Amino acid sequence: MNAVSQVFAVLAAAIYIFVFPLESFLLQRHRWVQKFLSTPPENVRAVMMWAIPTGYKNLVIALGVIAGVVAANTGHLVVGYTLVVYCCANMVLTAPIMLLADILGHYPRKWESVPGTLAATVPALVALLLLPIGP
Repeated sequence: MNAVSQVFAVLAAAIYIFVFPLESFLLQRHRWVQKFLSTPPENVRAVMMWAIPTGYKNLVIALGVIAGVVAANTGHLVVGYTLVVYCCANMVLTAPIMLLADILGHYPRKWESVPGTLAATVPALVALLLLPIGP
């Protein structure tokens, strides 16, 4: 696994790890988190049922990426590549659903999901695209 692909995979994981406590623990407590996650204060109680499991799912996916990078760097290439490909593909295929929710009118303002969708998708996509390039 080449270094650039690893950097983007770990960056993708870091973004998901950063967002995990915001979604799972801090959304109810801080206005800046609500603004960051595009959740109006009056909707916070309603979305917590989904925010907590989504945060944990994202954490598990991020830890899978890190485990894959570690495995690849310790000689377990098949395991490492499998984890990185699966977890990054999960990020790439699921994050655009935020954009779909936005298009369907579920965000306070139109196109508000674009920064989050890009942050949750682009690093993992770059990692996947660069993965086949040699070390």
